[in-house]
Amino acid sequence: MKIQLWKRKNYSQKKNNLYLRYRINQNKAKVESLKLWEWVIPKNEIEKEHNNNVRIACEEIIRRTKDDLDNGRITIKPDAINDSTFKNQFYLHSNIKNSKAVYKFIGKHYEDFDLVKTNRINQEFLLEIKKRIEKKIKDGTLKGSTASKYWNNFKSVLINLHNNKICSYPNVPGISYKKERKVRNTFSTSEINKLESTNIKKWKDLKIAFLFSCKTGAKSNIIQSLMWKHIYKNSDENYYYKIKINKKQFINTFSANSRKLLGKRKNDRELIFNLPEKRSSRSKSFKKWINNAGINESKIFNDAVNTFAYNTYNKTKNIYKISATLGHESIQKTKEIYEYMSELDYINIEMNIDDTNNQEKEIIIEKKLFKKGNLLSYRKDTL
Repeated sequence: MKIQLWKRKNYSQKKNNLYLRYRINQNKAKVESLKLWEWVIPKNEIEKEHNNNVRIACEEIIRRTKDDLDNGRITIKPDAINDSTFKNQFYLHSNIKNSKAVYKFIGKHYEDFDLVKTNRINQEFLLEIKKRIEKKIKDGTLKGSTASKYWNNFKSVLINLHNNKICSYPNVPGISYKKERKVRNTFSTSEINKLESTNIKKWKDLKIAFLFSCKTGAKSNIIQSLMWKHIYKNSDENYYYKIKINKKQFINTFSANSRKLLGKRKNDRELIFNLPEKRSSRSKSFKKWINNAGINESKIFNDAVNTFAYNTYNKTKNIYKISATLGHESIQKTKEIYEYMSELDYINIEMNIDDTNNQEKEIIIEKKLFKKGNLLSYRKDTL
């Protein structure tokens, strides 16, 4: 029996989760989590020291395990890969961030889900679970958007399992439900002024990040990832950020006044905003801040993007710019989110500008055709 140290990158691709793998032959193995992790690329001395301590711990665990096996103190009963429980394979090959929440959600809709074997996962099995989920949505006991999100995440893991030749392809459609219109909250100018004058006790960069998002439309995933190396300056004294997230590139210009919010430039590899890693911590700090400013607590940080979209549209009617800034694949997506927007408004403005220019040209031409109120003679007055 071979004992191997198995590494699997987590969702963020920054850490390796560590496992102990007992391998008898090509078809039989057992995997156990060591409940340890290491940095994929340590960036400083603290991270390097952490990796070194984890390496020493793993070497000791492997040594003791081999000793226990050799002396008969433990017995390993490996699972056949094709007959292993789905739960183990799901967590082992999960490529999503919220694995526990998704597994728990799906498990609620099937009895003894923890005991289901991987080879039991087929189209018939998945359609039965889908049917039960959709029934709960119709009964009003389950929110359609949440169910759809978890179902799509679940299918992502199944596709990954299929790619690893562990289960069949999840050839089932998405969750059917009637979409609810989502309220898009915005912050008024007076509310933003209140927030500007209200101090935030903890995570002060959260205030700067919010105001920057209101002015530029930068979403929370951009705000969290933005480093100084992503900030550039144009020759006309304007600025722009250029950043790639999940193979998608975001480029957006912003004014010198917006640049002042960011403060003095620092090291290229340094994050611009020092924010809490957990979303719950960010939400808690933000709620406390807007509450102190006397603003409706139902509003959230991401409403800064809605505020940018609303203000920009009121000023320019340029749905194309808004769509590009927010990273939408088409203006149709923008129109679905913001129902008050239409490309016709922008086209009308452009046509009015063209009409005005044409009228000015006509006036100039008309003046040339007359001399002291009389129509010019072609031969007498022009030759």
